[in-house]
Amino acid sequence: MILGALAAMAQTKVKRLLAHSSIGHVGYIRTGFSCGTIEGIQSLLIGIFIYALMTIDAFAIVSALRQTRVKYIADLGALAKTNPILAITFSITMFSYVGIPPLAGFYSKFYLFFAALGCGATFLALVGVVSSVIGRWVAGRLPRVSQFGGPKAVLRAPDT
Repeated sequence: MILGALAAMAQTKVKRLLAHSSIGHVGYIRTGFSCGTIEGIQSLLIGIFIYALMTIDAFAIVSALRQTRVKYIADLGALAKTNPILAITFSITMFSYVGIPPLAGFYSKFYLFFAALGCGATFLALVGVVSSVIGRWVAGRLPRVSQFGGPKAVLRAPDT
């Protein structure tokens, strides 16, 4: 979990940041598996389902942005001006990805950490919370740049 969050901190490309965040999410899901209880398996299944939906949505949006040649985080700068619906959808997805309440990603992490506490894996739950806080800063850059711009606030039109 911590490795994924720390590796994502250094990324400047959107897809790589999402890929490194995925490493952290696999760690969260393994938290439920490591308990070996019914509650742990239930939280694991909820976590996989919610994570799959968030990831499909995030990569679908990034793929839709490929037409405008968005590759780097800074390229998202003018997204709110050029395509506000996509910018809002992307922001909500990323807020869910990092676990902001009341979105689905929060409940996924809540169930996983609650299951870890229930089976006595307090240290594992603590590591999960710390890496989740790091992940909030990392993945929180994407909505901030897409809504408020950045140094590269111009989206290029595709070549025809």
